[in-house]
Amino acid sequence: MMELTHNHLPIHLTNLAQRYGNIYRLTCGNTTMVVLNSSELIREALVKKWSDFAGRPASYTADIVSGGGRTISLGDYNEEWRAQRRLVHSALQRCCQQSLHGVIERQALHLRKVLLQYQGTAVDLSEDFTVAASNVITTLAFGKEYDKSSLELQELHSCLNEIVALWGSTWISALDSFPLLRKLPNPVFARLLKEVARRDGIIRKHLNNYKMQDKKDEEAITASLLHGLDAHQNVENGALLTDVHVHMATVDLLIGGTETTAAWLNWTVAYLLHRPEVQTKVYEELCTVLEGRYPQYSDRHRLPVLCSVISEVLRLRPVAPLAVPHRAIRDSSIAGYIIPKNTIIIPNLFGAHHDPAVWADPHAFKPERFLKGGGGTTRALIPFGGGARLCLGESVAKMELFLFTAYLLRDFQFLLPESGASLPDLKGVASVVLKIQSYTVIALPRPMTNP
Repeated sequence: MMELTHNHLPIHLTNLAQRYGNIYRLTCGNTTMVVLNSSELIREALVKKWSDFAGRPASYTADIVSGGGRTISLGDYNEEWRAQRRLVHSALQRCCQQSLHGVIERQALHLRKVLLQYQGTAVDLSEDFTVAASNVITTLAFGKEYDKSSLELQELHSCLNEIVALWGSTWISALDSFPLLRKLPNPVFARLLKEVARRDGIIRKHLNNYKMQDKKDEEAITASLLHGLDAHQNVENGALLTDVHVHMATVDLLIGGTETTAAWLNWTVAYLLHRPEVQTKVYEELCTVLEGRYPQYSDRHRLPVLCSVISEVLRLRPVAPLAVPHRAIRDSSIAGYIIPKNTIIIPNLFGAHHDPAVWADPHAFKPERFLKGGGGTTRALIPFGGGARLCLGESVAKMELFLFTAYLLRDFQFLLPESGASLPDLKGVASVVLKIQSYTVIALPRPMTNP
């Protein structure tokens, strides 16, 4: 239990791998966990033997957060889950083909306007990044976007932030391993219950409002989900899927699509402050290759310097550093070790991305390692997991990271608030999502070309 109480668990589990090897076992109460700390081992479990390790642990607290295991991220691997994943995957694909690029572009240009209004003053950009990422998802989900001052948006964010922070706390995870603790007063757990109820009220209101609209946005993910639900119920009597699945899929999209992207953008700016010459290289590449115009996602293969920065930040700070735990649904093996049924598997993505056997100088920010002759390979990166449990929003996230970063670095140079100011602390605060401690930065406008 004490091994799991460290305040930066990804670093601690990675340090344990230096002592015990890239695969080791932890026993906590009546729970057995196996931690995987290399991309080779994680791929063996999640990709090659995905059908053995596609389950999710039975979890008292996860059931509360996920409406009884009815989210894509936390639901156990069964027919109901597979049907829900197919429904959400097809809705996302349809929406992405039709409108994703335009939605992200619109939010990136709006973010540019917001940053210009600061007129070179030092600010904390975390809230602006959160609003931009959130608006991509709410536009895709409901056809709705918000201003930073919107009370509705602030309530949604404070609620989701609180759930992510509380659910990552030791006071909550202890309830899964030690059922007796559930009988004792637990103020942290009481707060979690309150926030989950608040979240569900907000999402229910969104879905009801959407259903009542005379002129619905038929391109919205919600439209696809509801149409898919109707078709599913018509085809399969005694339907596996209900409105609850649509509700929880929306929760997944909002949490997965907001917190992670916003955290990643904060990390990117922080790392670039540590190596300002990298910003210059990206800017020069954008100006040379694109001749002043804004990039399209299809330009990514022509912009290796920009892509190397994105890959390196994903390597150093995977936003979900321990992914989500898997469960062995039958007896299996990893690296020749017998893994009994119901063992919990923790893919330590942070550890795999800092493996000294794979990455030279693993803790250093060196985007050039991904350029020709740099020795790094994107094949060893697994920021979105893999196999049947691969992050559902991977394609959305990749386009967002590319376009937001390209737009930001084309239009702004990021500087420390004053000469001699301390650089952002790169250790971070680890919960379910790995976030950086708040810092301020000056976004200095570049000599811009009209798009």
